Amino acid sequence: MLLDNPAAVIAACPTEPKLYHRDPESFRALLTREEVDNLIDTDCLAMQNIALLKDGTPVETYLYADGSMPKEGYLRQFLTDGGTLSIRSLERLKPTIAALYRGVAKETGHRVHVNAYYTPIDRQGLRYHYDPYVTLIVQLSGQKAWPLHRPFVQNPVREYGSYHTRGFTPEEWRFLEHTPPAETYTLKPGDVFWLPPGFVHAPYTVGDEPSLHLTVALKQRTWQWMASQVAGRVLSQALADPAMRASLAPIEVIGDPQAAVKEARAYLVAALLNLDLDKAAESVRRAALQSR
Repeated sequence: MLLDNPAAVIAACPTEPKLYHRDPESFRALLTREEVDNLIDTDCLAMQNIALLKDGTPVETYLYADGSMPKEGYLRQFLTDGGTLSIRSLERLKPTIAALYRGVAKETGHRVHVNAYYTPIDRQGLRYHYDPYVTLIVQLSGQKAWPLHRPFVQNPVREYGSYHTRGFTPEEWRFLEHTPPAETYTLKPGDVFWLPPGFVHAPYTVGDEPSLHLTVALKQRTWQWMASQVAGRVLSQALADPAMRASLAPIEVIGDPQAAVKEARAYLVAALLNLDLDKAAESVRRAALQSR
Protein backbone atom coordinates (compact mmCIF):
# COMPACT_ATOMS: atom_id res chain seq x y z
CA MET A 1 0.00 0.00 0.00
CA LEU A 2 2.81 2.44 0.87
CA LEU A 3 6.11 1.34 -0.67
CA ASP A 4 7.53 -0.15 -3.84
CA ASN A 5 9.13 -3.57 -3.43
CA PRO A 6 8.24 -4.05 0.26
CA ALA A 7 10.09 -7.38 0.42
CA ALA A 8 13.38 -5.56 -0.25
CA VAL A 9 12.57 -2.98 2.42
CA ILE A 10 11.76 -5.70 4.96
CA ALA A 11 15.05 -7.45 4.11
CA ALA A 12 17.12 -4.26 4.49
CA CYS A 13 15.61 -0.92 5.49
CA PRO A 14 16.79 1.98 3.29
CA THR A 15 19.36 4.20 4.99
CA GLU A 16 18.79 7.16 2.65
CA PRO A 17 15.63 9.23 2.09
CA LYS A 18 13.39 7.83 -0.62
CA LEU A 19 10.22 9.13 -2.28
CA TYR A 20 7.43 6.86 -3.49
CA HIS A 21 4.33 7.80 -5.48
CA ARG A 22 0.78 6.51 -5.11
CA ASP A 23 -2.67 7.44 -6.40
CA PRO A 24 -4.00 10.04 -3.90
CA GLU A 25 -7.42 8.39 -4.06
CA SER A 26 -5.94 5.24 -2.54
CA PHE A 27 -5.39 7.12 0.72
CA ARG A 28 -8.83 8.70 1.09
CA ALA A 29 -10.04 5.82 3.24
CA LEU A 30 -7.26 6.56 5.72
CA LEU A 31 -8.04 10.20 6.49
CA THR A 32 -9.21 13.30 4.64
CA ARG A 33 -8.95 17.00 5.37
CA GLU A 34 -12.75 17.15 5.43
CA GLU A 35 -12.82 14.59 8.24
CA VAL A 36 -10.25 16.51 10.25
CA ASP A 37 -12.11 19.80 9.72
CA ASN A 38 -15.30 18.12 10.92
CA LEU A 39 -13.57 16.79 14.05
CA ILE A 40 -12.23 20.27 14.76
CA ASP A 41 -15.46 22.18 14.15
CA THR A 42 -17.56 19.78 16.23
CA ASP A 43 -15.03 19.86 19.10
CA CYS A 44 -14.67 16.06 19.01
CA LEU A 45 -10.90 15.83 19.56
CA ALA A 46 -9.89 15.07 23.16
CA MET A 47 -6.78 16.44 24.83
CA GLN A 48 -5.16 12.98 24.89
CA ASN A 49 -5.24 12.89 21.09
CA ILE A 50 -3.86 16.32 20.21
CA ALA A 51 -0.71 18.41 20.40
CA LEU A 52 -0.42 22.00 19.20
CA LEU A 53 2.66 23.56 17.59
CA LYS A 54 3.26 27.27 17.05
CA ASP A 55 6.35 29.22 15.99
CA GLY A 56 8.34 25.99 15.86
CA THR A 57 7.62 24.81 19.41
CA PRO A 58 4.89 22.85 21.25
CA VAL A 59 2.20 24.89 23.01
CA GLU A 60 1.74 24.27 26.75
CA THR A 61 -1.49 22.36 27.32
CA TYR A 62 -2.65 24.55 30.22
CA LEU A 63 -3.22 27.36 27.72
CA TYR A 64 -6.05 25.54 25.95
CA ALA A 65 -7.20 22.62 28.11
CA ASP A 66 -10.68 22.51 29.62
CA GLY A 67 -10.59 19.27 31.54
CA SER A 68 -10.21 16.35 29.15
CA MET A 69 -11.14 18.49 26.11
CA PRO A 70 -9.68 21.63 24.53
CA LYS A 71 -11.57 24.88 25.05
CA GLU A 72 -14.55 25.17 22.73
CA GLY A 73 -13.59 26.62 19.36
CA TYR A 74 -9.91 26.90 20.33
CA LEU A 75 -8.53 24.49 17.71
CA ARG A 76 -10.14 26.29 14.76
CA GLN A 77 -8.92 29.67 15.97
CA PHE A 78 -5.47 28.21 16.56
CA LEU A 79 -5.27 27.03 12.95
CA THR A 80 -6.59 30.38 11.71
CA ASP A 81 -3.76 32.05 13.64
CA GLY A 82 -1.18 29.88 11.87
CA GLY A 83 -0.66 27.04 14.33
CA THR A 84 -0.20 23.36 13.48
CA LEU A 85 -2.45 20.64 14.87
CA SER A 86 -1.04 17.17 15.52
CA ILE A 87 -3.56 14.37 16.02
CA ARG A 88 -1.93 11.58 18.02
CA SER A 89 -2.48 7.83 18.23
CA LEU A 90 -4.78 7.73 15.22
CA GLU A 91 -4.67 3.94 15.32
CA ARG A 92 -6.99 4.26 18.34
CA LEU A 93 -9.42 6.62 16.63
CA LYS A 94 -10.10 5.24 13.14
CA PRO A 95 -10.48 1.61 12.00
CA THR A 96 -8.74 2.09 8.63
CA ILE A 97 -5.66 3.51 10.32
CA ALA A 98 -5.83 0.81 12.99
CA ALA A 99 -5.64 -1.76 10.16
CA LEU A 100 -2.66 0.06 8.65
CA TYR A 101 -0.98 0.21 12.07
CA ARG A 102 -1.47 -3.51 12.74
CA GLY A 103 -0.34 -4.45 9.23
CA VAL A 104 2.89 -2.45 9.40
CA ALA A 105 3.67 -3.76 12.90
CA LYS A 106 3.07 -7.37 11.81
CA GLU A 107 5.14 -7.04 8.61
CA THR A 108 8.11 -5.33 10.26
CA GLY A 109 8.15 -6.41 13.91
CA HIS A 110 8.81 -2.76 14.79
CA ARG A 111 6.90 -0.66 17.28
CA VAL A 112 4.60 1.72 15.40
CA HIS A 113 2.59 4.86 16.01
CA VAL A 114 0.53 6.94 13.59
CA ASN A 115 0.00 10.70 13.91
CA ALA A 116 -1.47 13.32 11.57
CA TYR A 117 -0.19 16.88 11.08
CA TYR A 118 -2.46 19.66 9.82
CA THR A 119 -0.53 22.82 8.91
CA PRO A 120 -2.05 26.04 7.45
CA ILE A 121 -0.88 27.73 4.27
CA ASP A 122 2.68 29.11 4.37
CA ARG A 123 3.37 27.81 7.88
CA GLN A 124 5.85 25.52 9.63
CA GLY A 125 5.15 23.02 12.39
CA LEU A 126 8.52 22.47 14.04
CA ARG A 127 11.93 24.03 13.58
CA TYR A 128 14.91 21.86 12.67
CA HIS A 129 14.98 18.62 14.62
CA TYR A 130 15.48 14.91 13.96
CA ASP A 131 13.73 11.71 14.98
CA PRO A 132 15.23 8.57 16.54
CA TYR A 133 13.22 6.29 14.24
CA VAL A 134 12.14 5.88 10.63
CA THR A 135 9.26 8.13 9.64
CA LEU A 136 7.01 7.30 6.71
CA ILE A 137 5.32 10.52 5.61
CA VAL A 138 2.05 9.93 3.76
CA GLN A 139 0.91 13.17 2.10
CA LEU A 140 -2.90 13.28 2.08
CA SER A 141 -3.74 16.86 1.11
CA GLY A 142 -1.86 20.01 0.11
CA GLN A 143 1.89 20.17 -0.31
CA LYS A 144 4.76 20.22 2.16
CA ALA A 145 8.47 20.87 1.60
CA TRP A 146 11.00 18.84 3.57
CA PRO A 147 14.46 20.50 3.69
CA LEU A 148 17.02 17.94 4.91
CA HIS A 149 20.49 18.01 6.42
CA ARG A 150 22.65 14.93 6.91
CA PRO A 151 22.56 13.37 10.40
CA PHE A 152 24.77 14.79 13.14
CA VAL A 153 24.31 11.60 15.19
CA GLN A 154 24.72 8.16 13.64
CA ASN A 155 21.80 5.82 14.38
CA PRO A 156 20.12 7.81 17.17
CA VAL A 157 17.60 6.01 19.37
CA ARG A 158 15.34 7.29 22.14
CA GLU A 159 17.80 6.17 24.83
CA TYR A 160 20.95 7.51 23.13
CA GLY A 161 21.56 10.46 20.85
CA SER A 162 17.91 11.53 20.68
CA TYR A 163 17.23 15.17 19.76
CA HIS A 164 14.84 15.44 22.70
CA THR A 165 17.65 14.69 25.16
CA ARG A 166 20.71 16.26 23.49
CA GLY A 167 19.28 18.95 21.20
CA PHE A 168 21.86 20.59 18.93
CA THR A 169 25.33 21.75 19.92
CA PRO A 170 26.21 25.43 19.28
CA GLU A 171 28.32 24.31 16.31
CA GLU A 172 25.41 22.33 14.88
CA TRP A 173 23.07 25.32 15.25
CA ARG A 174 25.57 27.55 13.45
CA PHE A 175 25.80 24.99 10.67
CA LEU A 176 22.01 24.88 10.29
CA GLU A 177 21.73 28.68 10.32
CA HIS A 178 24.36 29.23 7.64
CA THR A 179 24.22 26.11 5.43
CA PRO A 180 21.55 25.47 2.79
CA PRO A 181 19.77 22.09 3.06
CA ALA A 182 21.56 19.23 1.37
CA GLU A 183 18.30 18.51 -0.47
CA THR A 184 14.62 19.42 -0.29
CA TYR A 185 11.72 17.10 -1.11
CA THR A 186 8.31 18.62 -1.90
CA LEU A 187 5.52 16.17 -1.18
CA LYS A 188 2.21 16.23 -3.06
CA PRO A 189 -0.96 14.21 -2.38
CA GLY A 190 -0.21 10.52 -2.90
CA ASP A 191 3.50 10.85 -2.13
CA VAL A 192 5.08 8.62 0.53
CA PHE A 193 8.42 9.72 1.92
CA TRP A 194 10.82 7.34 3.71
CA LEU A 195 12.91 9.38 6.16
CA PRO A 196 15.59 7.40 8.05
CA PRO A 197 16.50 8.23 11.65
CA GLY A 198 18.74 11.21 12.31
CA PHE A 199 18.08 13.27 9.18
CA VAL A 200 17.54 16.87 10.30
CA HIS A 201 14.34 18.42 8.94
CA ALA A 202 11.97 21.37 9.35
CA PRO A 203 8.99 20.88 6.99
CA TYR A 204 6.74 23.73 5.90
CA THR A 205 3.60 24.11 3.79
CA VAL A 206 3.88 25.30 0.19
CA GLY A 207 1.15 26.08 -2.32
CA ASP A 208 -2.29 27.57 -1.84
CA GLU A 209 -3.93 25.09 0.55
CA PRO A 210 -3.22 23.63 3.99
CA SER A 211 -1.15 20.47 4.31
CA LEU A 212 -2.37 17.26 5.90
CA HIS A 213 -0.05 14.28 6.23
CA LEU A 214 0.28 11.10 8.25
CA THR A 215 3.47 10.22 10.04
CA VAL A 216 3.85 6.45 10.40
CA ALA A 217 6.70 6.02 12.86
CA LEU A 218 8.68 2.78 12.65
CA LYS A 219 10.58 2.40 15.91
CA GLN A 220 13.07 -0.10 14.62
CA ARG A 221 14.56 -2.98 16.55
CA THR A 222 18.31 -2.52 16.95
CA TRP A 223 21.28 -4.77 17.59
CA GLN A 224 21.29 -3.43 21.15
CA TRP A 225 17.66 -4.58 21.47
CA MET A 226 18.63 -7.99 20.06
CA ALA A 227 21.49 -8.25 22.55
CA SER A 228 19.10 -7.35 25.38
CA GLN A 229 16.69 -10.10 24.30
CA VAL A 230 19.46 -12.72 24.22
CA ALA A 231 20.93 -11.50 27.52
CA GLY A 232 17.47 -11.52 29.09
CA ARG A 233 17.03 -15.16 28.16
CA VAL A 234 20.39 -16.04 29.71
CA LEU A 235 19.54 -14.13 32.89
CA SER A 236 16.22 -15.96 33.12
CA GLN A 237 18.16 -19.24 32.98
CA ALA A 238 20.47 -17.95 35.70
CA LEU A 239 17.49 -17.21 37.95
CA ALA A 240 16.35 -20.82 37.61
CA ASP A 241 19.81 -22.11 38.62
CA PRO A 242 20.09 -22.65 42.42
CA ALA A 243 23.85 -22.04 42.25
CA MET A 244 23.27 -18.61 40.72
CA ARG A 245 20.71 -17.78 43.40
CA ALA A 246 23.31 -18.39 46.13
CA SER A 247 24.27 -15.33 48.18
CA LEU A 248 27.54 -13.51 47.69
CA ALA A 249 29.66 -12.69 50.73
CA PRO A 250 30.06 -8.94 51.39
CA ILE A 251 33.77 -9.11 50.59
CA GLU A 252 32.93 -10.57 47.17
CA VAL A 253 30.80 -7.50 46.40
CA ILE A 254 32.49 -4.51 48.07
CA GLY A 255 35.89 -5.84 49.05
CA ASP A 256 37.53 -7.40 46.01
CA PRO A 257 34.80 -8.29 43.49
CA GLN A 258 37.20 -9.17 40.65
CA ALA A 259 37.07 -12.91 41.28
CA ALA A 260 33.26 -12.86 41.43
CA VAL A 261 33.10 -10.81 38.25
CA LYS A 262 35.39 -13.31 36.54
CA GLU A 263 33.20 -16.23 37.63
CA ALA A 264 30.00 -14.45 36.51
CA ARG A 265 31.60 -13.68 33.17
CA ALA A 266 32.55 -17.32 32.71
CA TYR A 267 28.98 -18.36 33.51
CA LEU A 268 27.55 -15.89 30.99
CA VAL A 269 29.97 -16.89 28.24
CA ALA A 270 29.20 -20.57 28.77
CA ALA A 271 25.46 -19.90 28.87
CA LEU A 272 25.62 -17.91 25.64
CA LEU A 273 27.65 -20.59 23.87
CA ASN A 274 25.14 -23.23 24.93
CA LEU A 275 22.06 -21.16 24.14
CA ASP A 276 19.41 -23.05 22.16
CA LEU A 277 19.37 -20.87 19.02
CA ASP A 278 16.01 -22.12 17.75
CA LYS A 279 14.26 -21.37 21.04
CA ALA A 280 16.03 -18.03 21.38
CA ALA A 281 15.07 -17.04 17.83
CA GLU A 282 11.42 -17.91 18.44
CA SER A 283 11.51 -15.91 21.68
CA VAL A 284 12.89 -12.89 19.79
CA ARG A 285 10.22 -13.20 17.11
CA ARG A 286 7.43 -13.31 19.71
CA ALA A 287 8.89 -10.30 21.55
CA ALA A 288 9.07 -8.28 18.33
CA LEU A 289 5.45 -8.98 17.48
CA GLN A 290 4.02 -8.56 20.98
CA SER A 291 5.97 -5.57 22.29
CA ARG A 292 4.53 -2.24 21.17
